[in-house]
Amino acid sequence: MAVFGVDYAWGRPGADALRNAGVKFVCRYLSHDKTGKNLTRPEAEELSDAGLWLVVVWESTASRALGGREAGEADARAAAEQAAALDMPDDRPVYFAVDFDATSDQQDEINAYLDGAASVLGRDRVGVYAGHGPVGRAFDAGKITYGWQTYAWSGGRWDARAQLQQYSNDHEINGVGVDYDRAMDHDYGQWRVGVSPAAVSPTEGFPTAVSPKEDDMPD
Repeated sequence: MAVFGVDYAWGRPGADALRNAGVKFVCRYLSHDKTGKNLTRPEAEELSDAGLWLVVVWESTASRALGGREAGEADARAAAEQAAALDMPDDRPVYFAVDFDATSDQQDEINAYLDGAASVLGRDRVGVYAGHGPVGRAFDAGKITYGWQTYAWSGGRWDARAQLQQYSNDHEINGVGVDYDRAMDHDYGQWRVGVSPAAVSPTEGFPTAVSPKEDDMPD
């Protein structure tokens, strides 16, 4: 079965509430935002200490990836600096958000952005968050190693290569708005403060029981 997780921005449900809801991993933000959107070190430590896994996504503006290679380089440098402050292991990826209905005509700019990110982080640490089209085209072009696909702009289609799926929005845990996600692969970019999953037992760090059937996922 897949692994259940959530993503959220400014609110903080708290580790206990997340665990009580059956959450196994949390996707959180890196960005230039100064109003509390980003994952902080105390939050990362709280979630890690509670046994939850972390995933990070960089997002400044929804269409930032159209800025091309130079924008990708700048964002990856900023993401790497923030990730280091969180003690995220340097073998773990950063997802970069394409948070709009990007067309095939815009893929060249998106691919250039991902090339810029890869020039800083290495291709094996670059992922993209997007709908079906941009995720699939980025995989086809060899621009990403990790994919986090949202059901938005996807028309009910899922790319089997995407390690993460955001499958439902607008839920609430402990008074905080969250989106529901599921990990479809044993390695979906997860980590804890100072800990890569390769450093823990295979069943805890890289779970092997993964299936596209999500009967036990919350609706």
